[in-house]
Amino acid sequence: MEHHKSRMGYTLCMLTLFMCGAVLFLIGFFPASYSASEEEKSIPNDRPTTLHGIKLEPPPPSYDSLILFLVDALREDFPSATSMPVAFSRACEKLTLHVDIPTVTMPRLKSITTGTLSNFIDIALNVGHTEQLEDSLLHRLKQRNRVVSFAGDHTWVNLFPSEFTRHAENNDSFFVNDFYEGDRNVTKVLESELEMNDWSLLILHYLGLDHIGHVEGNESPKVQHKLKEMDEAVQKILDHRNFPNYLVLLTGDHGMADGGGHGGNTPAETLVPLYLYSKNCSKPSSGSKRYNQIDLAPTLAVLLSVEIPSLSIGCLIPEMLQSLSLEHEMYAYFYNAHHLLNKARVKFGHEIVRRSDYYTWYQNATLLHRQLLLPLRDGDGSGTSQVLYQNAKLNYIRLAREISGLLSESLVKFDYGFIVLGLSLTTATSLHIVLSVLFLDITDQLKLDSLKAGQLLVCMAMAAVLNVASHIFDIIFTSSMIYSILIVVPLALSIYITFDVAQALLKIALPPLYTRRLRLSIPLPLPLLICFAIRTFTLGSSSFIEFEYKTWYYLGNTLILFTALRTLRRRITKANVELDGRHLHKIAYACLWQQRKIFVVLILLTLMRYLHRFHDIRSTLMLFSLMLLWARLRKFSQLPQSIASGAAFIVVYCYRGLNGQVQFFELPPYLTSRIMVPTLVLFWCCLALVLVLGYRAALPQTRLDKRFDEMPPKSALLQLLQANLTSSLLLVALLQKVQNVILLPTLLIALDETYKLCDAFGTSARKFSVRLVHVYKIIMTIFVARMFYFYQGNSNSLSTIDLTPGYIGQTSYNPAIVALFVTLNTYSAEIHSFLYLIVHTLRSDLRSVGIMQLQPPYSIAADSLVAPLYASLVMLPAAFYLCLMVGFRYHLFIYSVFSPKVLYDCYTVLVFYFVFLITSLYFKLFKHDA
Repeated sequence: MEHHKSRMGYTLCMLTLFMCGAVLFLIGFFPASYSASEEEKSIPNDRPTTLHGIKLEPPPPSYDSLILFLVDALREDFPSATSMPVAFSRACEKLTLHVDIPTVTMPRLKSITTGTLSNFIDIALNVGHTEQLEDSLLHRLKQRNRVVSFAGDHTWVNLFPSEFTRHAENNDSFFVNDFYEGDRNVTKVLESELEMNDWSLLILHYLGLDHIGHVEGNESPKVQHKLKEMDEAVQKILDHRNFPNYLVLLTGDHGMADGGGHGGNTPAETLVPLYLYSKNCSKPSSGSKRYNQIDLAPTLAVLLSVEIPSLSIGCLIPEMLQSLSLEHEMYAYFYNAHHLLNKARVKFGHEIVRRSDYYTWYQNATLLHRQLLLPLRDGDGSGTSQVLYQNAKLNYIRLAREISGLLSESLVKFDYGFIVLGLSLTTATSLHIVLSVLFLDITDQLKLDSLKAGQLLVCMAMAAVLNVASHIFDIIFTSSMIYSILIVVPLALSIYITFDVAQALLKIALPPLYTRRLRLSIPLPLPLLICFAIRTFTLGSSSFIEFEYKTWYYLGNTLILFTALRTLRRRITKANVELDGRHLHKIAYACLWQQRKIFVVLILLTLMRYLHRFHDIRSTLMLFSLMLLWARLRKFSQLPQSIASGAAFIVVYCYRGLNGQVQFFELPPYLTSRIMVPTLVLFWCCLALVLVLGYRAALPQTRLDKRFDEMPPKSALLQLLQANLTSSLLLVALLQKVQNVILLPTLLIALDETYKLCDAFGTSARKFSVRLVHVYKIIMTIFVARMFYFYQGNSNSLSTIDLTPGYIGQTSYNPAIVALFVTLNTYSAEIHSFLYLIVHTLRSDLRSVGIMQLQPPYSIAADSLVAPLYASLVMLPAAFYLCLMVGFRYHLFIYSVFSPKVLYDCYTVLVFYFVFLITSLYFKLFKHDA
């Protein structure tokens, strides 16, 4: 029986099916739109004209000109008497808006203009999204031929391609290195629009503050300079003489996290200011009242005298209605309540609404409203009218808030057909690969790693029947016939994989009487299983997810320390037996000295938690880090490669010096800007040279080159993978933050010493097991990789994604390059740990640990055991978490905690998938030379 055949192709297929299942799950769990169009069409769009027999007149526009001054990432505490003195002191009202998650631009703009909540998956669609909304405040204005002008973020134009009368969008809104130019262009448009004065609504969207936060963080001195610039722009509006009747709204689309990013649910990200400015400024109310961002849409609709968007579920903001007369103000409250009540009737049914408390409030409010209108139209503004006004207003406001909350909760929709299909694929593929690794006998008997045509045809037929039945009974919803047909493929594969898993589990469960006892093909040490189980089951707690880094810090260090102590005990016991108990203290000291390096590694791993405190010595730290990384890479490189990589590291330091991030020669600003691009070009040349030299040495016609005789002969596969690893580390050294570069050599040192510990642990056992050593190394690699992932400053919050590396050397926004660089930087530890494990396995020789070389070679396990087991341990927790998501779908923190985590997990598997795909291609092409 051949247990050492390559299983890269099988593993790749399982990963592909897992990713397909994950995509289907996300489609079902996060539908592309919350609102069903057929429901919205049944809601009246016209404004009410009667109230209990009394004719009503919709109020005219309250202001001649309305300006929405939107500063991207303007969080609540940014405007102050010192940072924005004019805006702060001249505000009529200082309110606070609560922003719903996800706190990224595109879904926030949808909430501002439509008054509805965005889907969480919009965060994945935010970059380069071109969705066009069917109804919004801007659509209503266009229907009434109002002039709407815009300048700023081009996301607005993507959402509303034909709703603006004039627009001047930024060409590269996602180019985060642009701090000033785009904002200057917006201010120029503002100046010209102030002179034209023909518009009803002017929207200004400034991006510079958000870009500064992404690149330099919220504590950058440029933040204060940018706020001063925004303050000057506000002053230009307030001091202009062409506006006798205006309203200016200063707000942000979302806030900014303490690290400078956004996308999460912290107060810094979800609370933004709303400052109001007008000519007839009333005295500001004491305290800062808080409203929801979705409340802007219905309020602005009333002030602009247009219909409330049909999707709106927001309430009115009373402080913005102070310019209205009492009659018109009451009409506004009645109109919004009437609109929300109609939506509730469509959503919940007329009978349920009629029996509800808020319907009673509505009846009371309308009766009081009618009683109020009669004396008002007769000119009576007595105290009785004020009592009626306050009571009617109170009833309108509380019924609007009640219905708004109920509608917000009801917007959560799940497509259970896609969820079940996605879960079956992810769970079945995870179990399939785990069983195939643990039980090689079953794999051979059932041919789990090969395609069975007959079984596949039967599964296709079953899938076709299930697909038809699912559409007949509305279990699965697809938007077109093509998608309905295509869904048969994942359905058939899910049935196929599930059938294989069921067969395998049945064979394992059968008693030995009917079949010979099955044995595990690989050992499963209890300490490793306990650590892995703790890591997996902690996914069920929101607190453990928010602070997952603590779990990895504890488990990773504990596992290494426990293995080191067990190895030490075994060595001391073995030596003590050989020496008949003599010189025990000397034996213990000698064994402890042999393992000194692993304890140094544990100290290093503890220090890595406090990298953020090394800011004052960042220049020395980076220089030392680059030298240490170069020294570690020398064992993978020949002399010409070492020289080229050394030159690349020097260029990296020079580039950081030119950026002012480390100490460097004092150069004039004009000279610095001129040599920045040539410096990066030089780096790319050095990187290309390292890659070319590595590939040249690996190719058959050059490997016999006598100039490299000092290097021991290696396989082409190993040399190519080493060249890729070296080049990737060089690139990441350029992308990483200055204080994080030390993580790269420390990662290699930690992995190297951990592998030596695993070898020592295996050789100290009574019976040496190659597979046991492999299992330890694989799980140790996963734990170390996750620890270093969090050492970088990553978390399960989307606000900690560092976008700055994506724009290094870029002069414009290129989504492919930005995505590649950001992924390489974020998942650096994950990518390089797996590559290093493969390289280490190919390089390893059992003679180095005192064991005679066995046949088949130790290194052959790279594609027969290491790759599939590593993949299964990546897939299994992700599949388990997808199952948990279904159980927690109505949890209070489902969108703030659990949903970001599921995106991270799925993307982690996707990154591993691409790394594994590239690695498997090398094995396919060059394995014969290994």
